Amino acid sequence: MFKRVVVGCDGTEGARDAVALGAEIAAATGAGISLVGVHSTSLFPVPAERDRRTLRHHAEEILHRERELRAPGALVHTVVDFSVPRALRHYAEHWNADLVVLGSEPDAAEGHVLIGRRGRQLLFDAPFALAIAQRGLHSTEFKLGRIGVGFDGEPEGRAALAMAAALGRAASAEVSVLSVVEDRVPHLSGEWIARHGGHDYEAARQAVLAAAQGAVAALELSANVEAVIGDPGLQLRSLSEHVDLIVVGSRRWGPIARLVAGGVGETLVSDACCSVMIVPRPHAHEHHHPKPVR
Repeated sequence: MFKRVVVGCDGTEGARDAVALGAEIAAATGAGISLVGVHSTSLFPVPAERDRRTLRHHAEEILHRERELRAPGALVHTVVDFSVPRALRHYAEHWNADLVVLGSEPDAAEGHVLIGRRGRQLLFDAPFALAIAQRGLHSTEFKLGRIGVGFDGEPEGRAALAMAAALGRAASAEVSVLSVVEDRVPHLSGEWIARHGGHDYEAARQAVLAAAQGAVAALELSANVEAVIGDPGLQLRSLSEHVDLIVVGSRRWGPIARLVAGGVGETLVSDACCSVMIVPRPHAHEHHHPKPVR
């Protein structure tokens, strides 16, 4: 379970949402929480209001205010770096953080999630989970009472289920597991037909339902388990309308725009109706060479 939660905090509305989500997860799990502000500096002469000392003081004021309002007992740290994702990643790795939390983009619709460039950069081969907070979360009485998780039987899905199960137990939250059999054939390959029985979607649904039920039983988890046929991204987005947090696995390969579980994760991080947690593929970072975060 989580030992350290790191929240990127810059005083914006999105950052306040991130603090609210991070504080709730830390309180539920007993994890430590760090509020981290990142500011840059210049090698050239700058006006007094932009010098390093002034920027650091401003960042510290924001962090202390957020700690008093939403995260009593949090550690506060300011970091000097031209790249926010790089600074957060280095900080998280130094503290062996299990989770980094960011807010949604400013143009996200109220009550929805929209990942930004910084979030996408942090996803690349990161050894920690990444959560994107729902827009407007800080202005609600947020409690982690319902957790949804996408399960497909693959290592990424099993990692997401394990994370959701542990978090659900810690928060005494209801867990809903959803498996989705895609209702279109991406490739008429022998492998796909062998795994899914040709066009027999109902047989595939029954198989993935049994796999999800078995995985839940192995974790000794009390959960609602459902398997449906349809568009996985849209079905999980629909689930996000009824839960406080949805957990999915990350494929952790391919172009940055597709790093979450293909189109499924892309749908969620672009328009989910609750906060989204993206869990890294188990041990994948041991077999990849991390790309520098800018």
